[in-house]
Amino acid sequence: MGAEAIRRDVEITYEKVKSLAGWTVDKNVVLTITSYYVTSEREFDAECLNKTMDGLKQKAGWFSPLRGNLLPMMAAFLNTPGVVIEEEVDRLFDKQRILRTVGFRNTIHSYLAALLMTNDPTLYETEARQAKKLYDAMKKQHFFLTSDDDYAYAVLLGKRGGVPVEHAKSMRTYYDALRGEGFRAGNELQWMSQVMTYVDIPFDAELVTKAAELLARFKRETKVRPVHYPMLGFLTVFNVEDHKVSKIIELTHALEEAKPLKWKKEMALSIGIGYVMHELTEYVEDTHISFATSIELILQAQQAVMAATIAAMAASSAANSSNS
Repeated sequence: MGAEAIRRDVEITYEKVKSLAGWTVDKNVVLTITSYYVTSEREFDAECLNKTMDGLKQKAGWFSPLRGNLLPMMAAFLNTPGVVIEEEVDRLFDKQRILRTVGFRNTIHSYLAALLMTNDPTLYETEARQAKKLYDAMKKQHFFLTSDDDYAYAVLLGKRGGVPVEHAKSMRTYYDALRGEGFRAGNELQWMSQVMTYVDIPFDAELVTKAAELLARFKRETKVRPVHYPMLGFLTVFNVEDHKVSKIIELTHALEEAKPLKWKKEMALSIGIGYVMHELTEYVEDTHISFATSIELILQAQQAVMAATIAAMAASSAANSSNS
């Protein structure tokens, strides 16, 4: 699909999502759902999404973090082709319950993390404990930056099976090295430092150089923001070729002209990267990565990071409103 066709797809999908979500749902959430459908090259199905939202609401208590602004986003993540909605909802709650039993808090981020767990029930507890060990090690490396918005990557990266303490030390080394290359300190850079260990856990200075070169190129040709840092990390560790980066930039420029992105131009680059990374799934067998579904998992993790950012923004906005 060409850049202009993708731009039209964004505009059409956005209107459909907005119509379903209603005026009470934050525009950032609507854009993230739109991005998810477009980058996954899936047709938006309002009836299926409604059914999934109903399933989540029936299972969630009145004070569940699933209720409210982020409900349609979680429903979109669950509502994948060929699934039985009731089974997916039950599976999500089972995974999140296991995460809570090992010490993760009952927040929207533990549900996002549950999405990234394997569907084999016999592995739930093992993966949850691996994730908690890695999370605790990350907390020791970055006490103030590490919080529940790191749950998703703790689950995803915990499945790599490394030694948690050494894995977390590698993340911290990447953080400091990237900071020295002009990346801004903060949660987004911490997420990127986690991403940098996805393929190989030990620190690799060459990856830092590649990441810095990517950042410089995007700064020259697009509007790159800290929220894009984890995605730059994915492009780096998968060694995405120059012509693919050029396609991302071309697509970003086209998307910046889309009406829904008029005041949210940073989403253009997010969608551009997500779309091109999804295309790589066609060639996953040709890569050096042994995980058959690795890029699909990464796309989910990317969306989880965006959702975490939105959740933080929504909470901050609500707090400011109540204070005023």
